[in-house]
Amino acid sequence: MGMFSKTPAERKLEELTGGIILSDEYKAILRAKGIDLKTGEHIKNQLKEEIKLNIVSEEGLETRIRYLINQNAKKTPEKPVEEEPSVIIAESSLKRYEEEVKSLKAQYDAKEKVVVNLIEKSFAPPQITYDKFMDSVDNCSKVFNNQYDSALSIVRLTTRETPRIDTELENKITNMKTIISHVDDLTNELIINLSSDNKSNADVENLFDDMKDLIDSVKKYD
Repeated sequence: MGMFSKTPAERKLEELTGGIILSDEYKAILRAKGIDLKTGEHIKNQLKEEIKLNIVSEEGLETRIRYLINQNAKKTPEKPVEEEPSVIIAESSLKRYEEEVKSLKAQYDAKEKVVVNLIEKSFAPPQITYDKFMDSVDNCSKVFNNQYDSALSIVRLTTRETPRIDTELENKITNMKTIISHVDDLTNELIINLSSDNKSNADVENLFDDMKDLIDSVKKYD
């Protein structure tokens, strides 16, 4: 082990908040709680110090970060007109979101295998079309998995449910469902293309263009 190797607790902290740059998932949680990024960075640095001083362990890190996020969320001033009602909830009450995103993930993984198989049958490598379509599916999978990981992180670290938390999670679930819908459309078109005597890639190309626009719009939102 090198002299600069990280401890399990330090690696866990990076997983939850990001490395040098705050992760998108952590920033989404801060945004949902009305906490600015500077405060989020301060929370992360405080946890680093607590790990070094053996105040917090790897096992207790998630509980500690939830506490600090909650504590700072209470300190964040809110305009009276924009004040959002919040209700302290048991962790299990966000289970509905966790179950839904895990179900969507299972659906996507199964559909991704089907569409990749169809692309391989329709456009054998080393065609440029094959590489283009496989890259498009790969980008689609990366964005889908980012939405999935981000949603799970919010569920895992949130102890107070607010309309803002619900909105963040519902947006990510909507994005995941829309991506799955596009993969379904693409799968159907590839099946038609394979069984057709008139091999035209125009409709398939259009679907890939639509998918690219969708991925770009999701990335822009995040």
